[in-house]
Amino acid sequence: MTSMTSMTSVAIAANPIKETVDDAIASSTPLRTSGRSHWIDAGRPVNATRIASLTAHSGIVDYVPGDLTITVRSGTTLKEIEEVTRAEGQWLPLDPFGSRDGTIGATIATGSFGPLATGFGRARDLVLGIEFVTGEGKIVRGGGRVVKNVAGFDLVRLVTGSWGTLGIITEATLRLYSAPATTITLALGVSDNATALQQRINNVLEAPGIPFSVELVDSRLSAKLGIAEKQQLLIRLGGNAAAVNAQRSAMESLGGARIIDARVWDTLRTFEDEIGDNPPIVIRVSGVPQRVGQIWCDLQKAIEAQGYMHATPSLGIVRCVLPASAPREVISRVASISATVIFERLPREMWSEFSPTVTGDRISQRVKHAFDPLDILNPGILGPKL
Repeated sequence: MTSMTSMTSVAIAANPIKETVDDAIASSTPLRTSGRSHWIDAGRPVNATRIASLTAHSGIVDYVPGDLTITVRSGTTLKEIEEVTRAEGQWLPLDPFGSRDGTIGATIATGSFGPLATGFGRARDLVLGIEFVTGEGKIVRGGGRVVKNVAGFDLVRLVTGSWGTLGIITEATLRLYSAPATTITLALGVSDNATALQQRINNVLEAPGIPFSVELVDSRLSAKLGIAEKQQLLIRLGGNAAAVNAQRSAMESLGGARIIDARVWDTLRTFEDEIGDNPPIVIRVSGVPQRVGQIWCDLQKAIEAQGYMHATPSLGIVRCVLPASAPREVISRVASISATVIFERLPREMWSEFSPTVTGDRISQRVKHAFDPLDILNPGILGPKL
């Protein structure tokens, strides 16, 4: 990816995002869109010499607690949203990996999510409406500001996870929930055997009630989180006291459950930022939830304790976090796993070898051309325009 030092940073104030895009079109200057630049190294190398920073484009546009919705500018941080909604006894159950200082725009653009996706869905499930500026300088709005809005083409889901290649997000309307009266976190020991592990996962997910989070961590990560040096299922329960007590009893009936410090979720959220001096290699492997146990065990053999692993079993997703110095053969073994493999972070020189593109198909190329015909928005981050 183009280094930060070789780009000119253009701070975007409260309203000239369209003007910035218009200027880029007129001068044929590709733009690299950025929030707080926490993940500026993620994704394929971007062929841009100018960064369009949205950090100044922040703040609450509209908040109606009675409707459980909030509309914010894209540069608003997750921490700011948390503070505003907490005052009304509400929250946005979205916990992407990384700092709370990350912006909502970057979170939506990358389609990021965390363990809370088990109970509340991913970013795309919590965004009701969106406003963005296309690569033609057009201001486009999709969705709405009410929960019942379902009419028309689903631009919200199209733009979510598009990594800023279709438009620069300027505003988003988000679905909120009432803050839980009670929460507890449990740890549950699990087997190293794929079949027994899968059965343990199934028992947890099929227990009465829906946990906020269920996350599997390997022994190395468990130790790093300060729990115990053995793989664990971490379970977050929330709701009113009666509901939480009932779910806790159901989990304890499975055997081996114990209450742990809830701060473990904050540590899990940011642990990968503390691995080595360089950004880590992050690879996401996914399949159907019924295969998580087997995928997990296959990946453990592949990485040979070179890094850390954690999984969201309800989504069938396992993430491998490896140091930047991990041998190529380890990455090759992970890439050859019989499942869907998505690279989140790689050293610049490895992208062409392991994942040159994810948009080489005709439909993706036509969608890109429709929204950004001149290819000025994050060119190359999902692969080349053909």
